[in-house]
Amino acid sequence: MSVRAIAYNRHLHILDALKEQGSVRVEDLSQDLGVSDVTIRRDLDYLNEKGLLLRTHGGANATPARKDFLQESGFAEKGTINVAEKQRIGEKCAELVRAHEIVFLNSGSTALFFLRAVHQQQVKVITNNAAAIQCTVDPAVEVMYLGGEYREQSRSFVGEFALNTIRDIYSHYTVLGTNGISIDRGITTTVYQECAINQAMIENTQGKVIVIADHTKLGRISNFVSAPLNAIDILITDTQCPAEFRSELESRGITVILA
Repeated sequence: MSVRAIAYNRHLHILDALKEQGSVRVEDLSQDLGVSDVTIRRDLDYLNEKGLLLRTHGGANATPARKDFLQESGFAEKGTINVAEKQRIGEKCAELVRAHEIVFLNSGSTALFFLRAVHQQQVKVITNNAAAIQCTVDPAVEVMYLGGEYREQSRSFVGEFALNTIRDIYSHYTVLGTNGISIDRGITTTVYQECAINQAMIENTQGKVIVIADHTKLGRISNFVSAPLNAIDILITDTQCPAEFRSELESRGITVILA
């Protein structure tokens, strides 16, 4: 296992412990994970910089909940919300894709509406969205599944296996569904593992990074940052997007398309 993967797994352990206990101590984590206190302090400092915990003397506390924070909901539940808006968003996004292009696509219900709407020959979609297996797709569209650790809650593949596969591929586009997008935090998700997948897709994209999100995700924040706003090229949302939010994004060079 690579050094990066080992650190990634430690971070997951720390965040899981915080979720269960509310606080952690350096000496306890050091004993649980079999690493030095120095290593744990470095991990806590890193996660603190990412806004994932609150560093304290000798340990860390969980970040307090905010009213604009979104918690993870089940995949089936998400698939029944704002269906008409998500369908229009997916169709509008599909219009941007051309034949012979490669597209990274992440998990989530809105991503499936995009996949169903793609009608181009020899488009290759590479995704960690396990729910896409049951999706009706144009026969000309080739779908490749990343594999890896399966998360039932989000119906997605995550983990180092999926990440390593992404790092060997360069796409023309990345299309990202998201749990929240805000001016100050950028793109955020409720699941740390999903965050790493999103980041890897963005890093290996040669063209545009497109975020697809209905109006209920705008101005909202989840726990983990996938990318800052300056990593986004295009936001496709519905017509209920607040005018002020759209203007702020456009002032930062982001194209906003209303479906």
